[in-house]
Amino acid sequence: MTDDAHRAILRQIVGEGRVAMPDGAALASGTDGRFALRLEAARTVRDDFGLTGVVEECQALHPRLEDLEQEVTRERLAVLLQGGNGRQGLAVYSPELALALLEWRLLGMLSAEAPEARPLTATDAAILADLTDPLLTRFGAAMAARPGCDWAVGYMQGATVEDPRHVPLILPSGGYHGFRITLRLGEAGRGGELFLAVPETHAPAPPKPRKEEGPPWPDALKVGVLGAELVLNAVLWRTRLPAAVVGRLKPGDLLPMPATALTEVRLEAPGRVTVAEGRLGQSNGERAIKIDGEDGVLAGFAAPAQAAPGLAAPAPMALAEADLAEPEELALPGAAAFDAEATDFDPAAAFPVESGEFDPEAAFSPESADFGADFPGLAEG
Repeated sequence: MTDDAHRAILRQIVGEGRVAMPDGAALASGTDGRFALRLEAARTVRDDFGLTGVVEECQALHPRLEDLEQEVTRERLAVLLQGGNGRQGLAVYSPELALALLEWRLLGMLSAEAPEARPLTATDAAILADLTDPLLTRFGAAMAARPGCDWAVGYMQGATVEDPRHVPLILPSGGYHGFRITLRLGEAGRGGELFLAVPETHAPAPPKPRKEEGPPWPDALKVGVLGAELVLNAVLWRTRLPAAVVGRLKPGDLLPMPATALTEVRLEAPGRVTVAEGRLGQSNGERAIKIDGEDGVLAGFAAPAQAAPGLAAPAPMALAEADLAEPEELALPGAAAFDAEATDFDPAAAFPVESGEFDPEAAFSPESADFGADFPGLAEG
């Protein structure tokens, strides 16, 4: 029996409009997706939606970007189709088809009369993704078996498109593979049209190479940060004093300081961030700090948040009435009161600073640095 005889018998059984046999050229090329889409649409409605559906018509189109803009209207439900390599397509449900599918999905039944039209929302699109995604997957798998038809592979439903003016801003220019399907659902025969369009090319155009201007950004940032000025403070010791005691301080008063403060000096960055630790001494007549560290790693960087040992502040002392009544006396915790005028204290003699050029090579050599002579109470460590 010839193909014409088969075609005639099928037309008599199901009607002229429901049968469209491919011609020899379409079968030989294998690039016309009408027949694959028609078959997969009926299967998707039946298997994934549990509803009997008939594809009355499936047209293959070749729209351009300006044609896609005309498909998007306020009454229809338009959604983007997201593919691999940044590809994007478009799917548009007619209000009659969308409302019929939503009624069946939400109520489990399909009435003979269509409900009153209403605006379609992104929530409706999320429900209809149960039909769009399986249809795109089935269609892509069917077309992948044909040579040169990978343009249909890898799509799924994306965001909604509410304004037709957004179409040329979102979708790429060029030609598209377009299809318009007419579906009839259930015994009532309700339904409508579904429009699908995917780009003809299966990969986007390669990006234009950028011209390098100046040094790379990471190198420029590194140079800028490392070249910034940073102020460091050398901190020998910290303590806490009540406000009343601080208010009674006057020139010549002495604050007792532990001997370990000279051997455990901290270099701090703004915010009291410890950068390094060392000991106080002199070199070539200049006050200097010898930084401690092992294998070239500064001690402060190993534990920047920790205070140097022995520098913990004493607990705040309690004030008696006598402290508040006699402002001329200074009493510190752990030290006896003293008379500042009777104490022979010469700051210039205790910390002599001689002028001279600082030599980094001999800064802390045993010949040039005499820590014991500079600080008699400090034993060399």
